[in-house]
Amino acid sequence: MRRCAVNSTSKEKWAGLPRQLWADFALLLVALIWGSTFVMVKQATADYPVFPFLALRFGLATVGLLLIGGKRLRTLGWRGVGAGALIGLFLFGGYAFQTLGLRYTSASKAGFITGLSVAIVPLLSAAVLRQRPQPQAAVGVCLAVTGLALLSLNEALHFDRGDLLVLACAISFALHIVAVSAFAPRADPIALTIVQVATVALLCGAVGGGMRLFSPEAWPLPSAEVWGAAAFTGILATAVAFAVQTAMQRFTTPTHTALIFAAEPVFAAVFGVLLAGDILTVRGVVGGVLIILGTITSELQWSERAAVLVSRFISPHYVTPALLLALGVADPASPWRGLLWALALGTPVVAGTLLLWRRELRRGAISDWHVSRREERLQPIPILASLLATGVPLVVLYIWDGPRYLLAASLAGFALVLFNLLVTVRWKISQHVSSVALSTTLITAVLGMAAAPLLLLIPLVGWARVKVGAHTVLQVVAGGVTGMVITLGAVWLLHLW
Repeated sequence: MRRCAVNSTSKEKWAGLPRQLWADFALLLVALIWGSTFVMVKQATADYPVFPFLALRFGLATVGLLLIGGKRLRTLGWRGVGAGALIGLFLFGGYAFQTLGLRYTSASKAGFITGLSVAIVPLLSAAVLRQRPQPQAAVGVCLAVTGLALLSLNEALHFDRGDLLVLACAISFALHIVAVSAFAPRADPIALTIVQVATVALLCGAVGGGMRLFSPEAWPLPSAEVWGAAAFTGILATAVAFAVQTAMQRFTTPTHTALIFAAEPVFAAVFGVLLAGDILTVRGVVGGVLIILGTITSELQWSERAAVLVSRFISPHYVTPALLLALGVADPASPWRGLLWALALGTPVVAGTLLLWRRELRRGAISDWHVSRREERLQPIPILASLLATGVPLVVLYIWDGPRYLLAASLAGFALVLFNLLVTVRWKISQHVSSVALSTTLITAVLGMAAAPLLLLIPLVGWARVKVGAHTVLQVVAGGVTGMVITLGAVWLLHLW
């Protein structure tokens, strides 16, 4: 669990890709540490009062941060201290609601719901800072709210008490982020964070002391487990994690940081399942994935550069290997058998196609990786490569009775190639979108509703292809519909066989 860090305002450029990769890896470790704390806090506060535990945690964090940057406090002034105290009040609300909520809900659900804070920020920024939300922020909020409903609403369409408390925590953290955006640019980030953390420690101690006066029973002394959880969350997950984040964000981009931190609820869910025995239903998994997608969507800048990146990396050259591996592992007969089939067929096909395409690009026979121009699609090499890449695996899988899921993928791919060639004689559809539609539809048909959020890649890739000027909206829609219909037809035929 996090939210005590402030956004770095450094504009320093990283010196080479390796440094950025190390920075991203370090931030991923920070997200893993934050994700692991949900289970730890839930277990520690099961038999120990919430506010005394938080006082221990943030007291230790304050000491750690003072050792890191205590000398910077003199740069704040009284206005800076007041701003830090106000921000700390929102931070206190976030952690108080989160820790109380963990008593009544699972660590996995708490991690996903807490992640809503990032999607809520644009709405609060519009209301408080008068900043008009971007279109992607509105889409992200819609996705995240839909995910929250799937994750938390019970059969009676009511929220459980724990989920409501953690939702209040997400709103508090969103207020904290907005407050930081308003005050942080004028203050030293580490000094401001020290004041925030110290404010939380004092408030937790005050609330805990007040509750103690009215408690009929004496509170137990902290156990070794409580001290361990307080030390881990206070020192490692707060003081050290903040120091690492502040240092590493200088060498990567804010978008990279936001996307990496979107992995926190995923880690929370993994630790919840492995260590706390949480049970994730299909509906819960879909809801959690939608919350993460909403978070990512609200953070991305949907510029032409983003469209180029989406168009380049969410493409048949990269989606196809992932599809084959997923279908191989999903083989009901034997996951290892399916994986070996996928590797044996997919490796030469994908590698050969990439090498052939690279050669054609270098000699100027095609203009881009996706063969966007209609006349280029009808040249002998692209036609032959497409037919061999889908036809050879289809024949091999049929003759040697290969995994049926891979057979379905090859049949759908071969049919899609033939259809695209016929259409290309007079018109063209987006092969890029149709192949992504094939992959995501087939994965959803095989794995069920848990994989349904992958279908959102279809409109995402369609937007990117239109944004870069490769296709019209009609060509994109035609590609998506074609890919889905042909895939469903191939699945139906195999089912009849």
